[in-house]
Amino acid sequence: MRALNKAWRLAGTALSFMVFGLGALLLAVPMSLNRLLPGPPARRARRGQHLVHLAFRLHLAIMQGLGVMRCQVSGGERLNRPGQLVIANHPSLIDVVCLVSRIRHANCIVKASLRHNPFTRWPVAGAGFISNRDPVTMVEESVRWLRQGGSMVIFPEGTRSEPGQLAPFQRGAANIALRAGAVVTPVFIHCSPATLTKGTPWYRIPARRFTVSLRVGEDINLTPFTGTAPPLAARRLTDYLQQRFSEETHRS
Repeated sequence: MRALNKAWRLAGTALSFMVFGLGALLLAVPMSLNRLLPGPPARRARRGQHLVHLAFRLHLAIMQGLGVMRCQVSGGERLNRPGQLVIANHPSLIDVVCLVSRIRHANCIVKASLRHNPFTRWPVAGAGFISNRDPVTMVEESVRWLRQGGSMVIFPEGTRSEPGQLAPFQRGAANIALRAGAVVTPVFIHCSPATLTKGTPWYRIPARRFTVSLRVGEDINLTPFTGTAPPLAARRLTDYLQQRFSEETHRS
C-alpha cells in the first residue's frame, strides 16, 4: 500500500506539472482579451492578477484533490488590504502558488527571464508583474504600485532556500517598504516534509503527502526604522526581517 500510495503521488505530481504548464499557456487567451478591455494599465494589471489568483486557486485544488499535498493557512484575514506589502520566506516552489491563491490582486517581482519563457510570458505580462532586471526601476515601480493602493508579494531571499535555513535577505524589500510607507505583513511558510526545494527535481517526492503551512503574522511597525538615512534604515530593517524569519524557521 505504501508503494502504491507513492506511485499515485508521483503520477499526481507529474500531472500537476503538466496541468500547470497547460494552464499557463491557456491564460494567453483571457490575458489577451484583458488587454483589449477599457481602462488604464493599472486596472488591466489588477484584472490580470485576479486571473492568476483564480488559476492558482484551481491548481491548488487539483493538487490537493489528487492527494499530492495540503495547504493550511492561519491569519488569512490579515491579507488583501490596500497598499499591503507581503513579505514571505521561500522554502518550496509551490509556496508561491499557495500564497498568491490567497491574495486577490497580488503584484510580484519576478525574474526577467520569465517574460521570455513561453509558459510564463502571458501571465507575467498580463498581470503587470515587475521585472528584477534593473534594481532601481524595480524599486521605483514597486513603490509606485503600493502608493496607488496595490498589494505586493516579495520573497526577500530572492530564491528558494535550503531546508531548515534561510538564504540571506536582500535589501530590496526593505527599501520598497520604507519608501512606500507600506503596510508590511510577514507570512511564515513551512513545508513538511521538505519538497520542491532548490535544486530538487520534481520527481523526487517525499515519503508522504506534504503540507504547506502559511502563518500570517502581525504587521511590522516601521517607525523604529525611520528617521535615519535611507541606506541605514534599509539595512536595519533587513537585519530585523532576517532575524525574525530565522527565529520562525527554527521554531518550525
